[in-house]
Amino acid sequence: MRKESGVHWISNLQRRVTHLDRILNYLFPLGQIRPAFCIPAVSHVLSLRMPMKKTKLKSTFISLLLVVAGGLAPASAEPARAFDKFRKVLVSPTVNTPEYFQGFGGFCGWPKVVCLKNGDLLVSFQAGYWHASWPTPLDFPPDYLEQMTSANPVLKEWHEKNKAPEGGRNYWIRSRDNGKTWSRPRPFPHVRGSEGIECLIQMSDGTLFAAHNVEAHRGWVRPDLSKGLPADPLAFSKIAANRFPQPFVVHRSDDNGETWRVIARLTGPFILSVAVQGLMEDPRDGGLVALATGTPFPVGEGWPERDGHVMALIKTLDKGESWKVTSVFEQKGPGDEKNVGYLPDGSLGMASRPFSEWIQSYDHGLTWSEPRRLLAGRGDSKGRTMKRGELIQGPDELAVLVFCGGSGGNGQVIYSRDNAKTWIKSAPDRGYKFGPLQYYPNACLLKDGSIFSVGVRQRIKNRFGPFGAETLAMRFRIRPPEEGEGIDLLPIGE
Repeated sequence: MRKESGVHWISNLQRRVTHLDRILNYLFPLGQIRPAFCIPAVSHVLSLRMPMKKTKLKSTFISLLLVVAGGLAPASAEPARAFDKFRKVLVSPTVNTPEYFQGFGGFCGWPKVVCLKNGDLLVSFQAGYWHASWPTPLDFPPDYLEQMTSANPVLKEWHEKNKAPEGGRNYWIRSRDNGKTWSRPRPFPHVRGSEGIECLIQMSDGTLFAAHNVEAHRGWVRPDLSKGLPADPLAFSKIAANRFPQPFVVHRSDDNGETWRVIARLTGPFILSVAVQGLMEDPRDGGLVALATGTPFPVGEGWPERDGHVMALIKTLDKGESWKVTSVFEQKGPGDEKNVGYLPDGSLGMASRPFSEWIQSYDHGLTWSEPRRLLAGRGDSKGRTMKRGELIQGPDELAVLVFCGGSGGNGQVIYSRDNAKTWIKSAPDRGYKFGPLQYYPNACLLKDGSIFSVGVRQRIKNRFGPFGAETLAMRFRIRPPEEGEGIDLLPIGE
């Protein structure tokens, strides 16, 4: 085998380390917090001079390899430490824990946040026992029940011992000092089978609304989860009795969130089950608009197959006392979670899980554009490039989308300066990372133009149960163009 000369060896090493630099620049692009080992490694090679002895050359080579290999090992741990000093735990099994109730296993997650007109921050969260805290015993179709309890020991135990007859409960907390300190958790009116608050909004007139879904009877209307509903009228009616319809519930507060009452239970055009995906204020007349997805007809053997999903916009002009469906439309293909909102130009925009497909409406939801993907790449192990987050209007007429999932993991943000024509990202397949522990992030704009985000971290073993969760907060700013695109993390409460 031909031996390389020292000069050729250095030249080849330079090329290899330059290639490593490109990989590191892709993993930690400009604008993101970068670990210390990402200082361009090629500079170390370029500064090398031809050693006098071969033994010294080999020693230098081994040392450089150790530096590179040692630096790659903490690639995920090092950036996480850089975020730690900015992160705050708002509620958890050990921090600001809600009072114990039958059905509480230490889960404190699925938070939503809104900045009120008086400057207060209001955060909602669900307390329960698992990723989803359904009432027990679980009312699932037999095949789906067997599938879920055999795969999840927590569900099996809580189901068999009937440890949560009412399911989880929704709470809220308040901060009057920009997130530095928080009140004790206080409950929303309890609705059996309620999921976490999906939407939290304050209208221009100061009225607050919160909406959540109800899913006490999971699996009956989804053929991907079970066999679906029978087509025989009698068998269908026996299953549907006392189960359907499953509406979403809207709460209203007229005193800045101090007290709440149920104002509406809505199904829209859906006869079985419906899920609220967003609450928005119509910029034309100040009306409250809800985006809902649902089941237009039964599914299963004997029922028509369907491709895509039907959505509806439901609107109220009298603070939730009466509602009217203003638009019914369909989006082909998969898409089960929506990040929806009005953009600065008055159009409606929506990004969907699992493939980050974006559609936009310029006539308040009557017609929609063809879908296009916001994120490139293969996504995660299941091909998903985006999961649930929040679309908000940022400072200086920015459209800001926080989300999780795909190649970038938890706590990402992308933004647009031209009403969603183009989106600014750290890389084609990911956003700028602001919270590596924030799953299903939600965000609001603060008075100073910075963004306050909350999210959940799950699977925390605790004294209440094996599957706890905590609600986490982060704060960041989006840089103006003259500073270079990207974000900066900021301390909470300053």
